[in-house]
Amino acid sequence: MKTHSKIFFSIILLVAGFACQPQNQQNSEQKIVDKSHLQRDLLQAGSFTVDESLYSVASAIDYDVLPAPPAGKPEVKTDIRGKLYLPKGTGKFPVLVYLHGNHATCGEETGEGNPRIDTTVDYTLKGSCPDGLVESPSFLGYEYSARQLASWGYAVISINANLGITGRNGYDAWDNGLVYARGALVLKHLITLRKWSLAGDSSALANRSLDVNNKFDFTEVGLMGHSRGGEGVRYAYNIYEKAAVDSVWKQQLPDLKIKGVFEIAPVDFGTTSGALKAEALGTAWAVLIGGCDRDVSTFMGTGPYARMLSSNDGHPKAIFTVWGANHNFFNTEWQESDAPNACIGSQKPLWNVAAQPFSGALALKAPNALQGVKGSEVQQAFAKGLMFSFFKATVGKQTDSTLLHTFDTQYALPIAFNELGPTNREFIRLKDSVLVAKAGSAVSARRLEGTIALEKLNDKLKELQAYWNAVATQDGYTRLTVALLSGIFPRDPLILVSPVLTAEQTVDVPFQSLIDTSNYWTVDASLARRTGCFTYPEKDCVPEPGASEVDVALVYEDGTNSKFVQLSDYIKLENYYSNYFERVFVRANPQEEKSFTLGFNYVPLLFSTARFELTDFSLQNQNIKGLRFKFPAGKRVELAVDEVRLVKR
Repeated sequence: MKTHSKIFFSIILLVAGFACQPQNQQNSEQKIVDKSHLQRDLLQAGSFTVDESLYSVASAIDYDVLPAPPAGKPEVKTDIRGKLYLPKGTGKFPVLVYLHGNHATCGEETGEGNPRIDTTVDYTLKGSCPDGLVESPSFLGYEYSARQLASWGYAVISINANLGITGRNGYDAWDNGLVYARGALVLKHLITLRKWSLAGDSSALANRSLDVNNKFDFTEVGLMGHSRGGEGVRYAYNIYEKAAVDSVWKQQLPDLKIKGVFEIAPVDFGTTSGALKAEALGTAWAVLIGGCDRDVSTFMGTGPYARMLSSNDGHPKAIFTVWGANHNFFNTEWQESDAPNACIGSQKPLWNVAAQPFSGALALKAPNALQGVKGSEVQQAFAKGLMFSFFKATVGKQTDSTLLHTFDTQYALPIAFNELGPTNREFIRLKDSVLVAKAGSAVSARRLEGTIALEKLNDKLKELQAYWNAVATQDGYTRLTVALLSGIFPRDPLILVSPVLTAEQTVDVPFQSLIDTSNYWTVDASLARRTGCFTYPEKDCVPEPGASEVDVALVYEDGTNSKFVQLSDYIKLENYYSNYFERVFVRANPQEEKSFTLGFNYVPLLFSTARFELTDFSLQNQNIKGLRFKFPAGKRVELAVDEVRLVKR
């Protein structure tokens, strides 16, 4: 998806942590993380031979997908096109549906081995590209995953959403981002596939010899979407689940069961000017975030996770961050990086940024394109392994729930994954856990000279907003805006700022009540790092190196505590992405230097789930009433603490 202007500048303000594997030299004697997942091969092929075929149904006006336009606006056609990856065998096979995101629909080839430069959206409305350009096949960009999962016995369809949808917005605010339309298109493809299956009709397939009769199990369906396609598949799930019994969706897909929704770098626009957000309640859900994403640079895909934390639908939810991954290169057909061949903060790009850029006219059309670079094999390996783990664990008659360990910080990542690059994991099984504390609500904020400062995140953001407004007025800017809309950011963690202390100090996060831990296995805390830079402009800011020398203990009823464990044995909190806001300039008058809006978009914290086994604390009493953090002397440490949960055995 191509969102707003790409003229982004950053003020370094925030650090989010990432989960990693235990150190070679552990600092404590406890069992730290489970290593049973260490040798798993998440990239291997299965045993099925796979048939592949493009499919196509003639374009038409379809009001179920795109409602009738306002007066004076032209009708827009859509079609049913894509590719089917079908295992050989008798079936029925569980079904996976892939949906790409927003992108140019026509591109220019630049020579063998070089990236195709996608520049126009002519195909979207015309159904053809200008002379010299070819249709951009975004739907083929996930074959690395589709072929693997088909070899494991999944029927995969990858949707071509170019005609009528990709590269354009809707006519009004109700569905300006066409996310609802994308969701409806997913369901229309499933309706079409079901008709083919019931009739044994392969006439729409390029390979008409392919046997599709009764091959698809619509009670076992998984959805994957990238960028606007991510929110699109989330909407597909909601459209169906909330539809009336007599709707076209329930009538033509009476047996549909969507068992999992996986999103890559999605948007979170909603419909009706953003008022209606889609969740994934009642099904498994995971999102893959690229830390170097400069398109959906505000990590909107974390929004649904935060909103779903208040539910208890019994299904796992996960955020998996890959540091150094850009937005485009998860799709092999999006061959120019959205990032300017560099990343925010200290994260290293996961693609070859040393290659030569184009020159001349091509450089103007594609300033981030590099000769000989068409993507990132590392990013694709991450996406492939994560989709394999997610769908094999959630969709099908014979699932392997242990593959959810890929998302769970209680388990070490497979060695091959660990070697690809740094990652961050936040994971929750709502049905197995009980919320015992919201740190931002449980602890009263305070600021004391020479000791640990406690502050809610939203209060800190308001401070920064006031500071920047004052700076803007002083510097003569026409206008300044900071995105701090009420209710948009549901997580309000506690920010603990420890100066260079002369002696160790502790901070308690009290539980909502005294808890008997007898029936629980772990205590989970959502944590993130940040380092402080509150000066302006950002060139004056030098963030401090990350530090996680914080110890953690459980607090007994009488106020004493259990044995301390070291946080760094469980998760490693690093300074990869450090800003709370990204800076956006919108120049109103090129002739007047200060005549523009100076705006700031909020960039959410990326948390890690620190999972401590209760036995690690050598408990002397099963009744506990809080979590105690001990900050070291001699080092400046900052920590964001959100939810604390106890997880059942």
